[in-house]
Amino acid sequence: MLWMLSELKDLDPSDERFDAKMSVLMESVRHHVEEEEKEWFPDIRKAMGRNRLTEVGEQMEAAKKKAPDSPLAVPSAKK
Repeated sequence: MLWMLSELKDLDPSDERFDAKMSVLMESVRHHVEEEEKEWFPDIRKAMGRNRLTEVGEQMEAAKKKAPDSPLAVPSAKK
């Protein structure tokens, strides 16, 4: 997904390739979310339990405040 974001960020919305690339990105995100919700999350809920999930959620909320605004600013996106 990051490679698609990096291509879209420099592409003018009027470019003939923009809509196709955006459609591919949207479908990729939808597939990823569906996979997480149907396959990963139920297993994680069973393995971790409510209290641990609450702790992890609080840690993630704190981390979001320090996270970069752009996904392309993440060091792993530059590889």
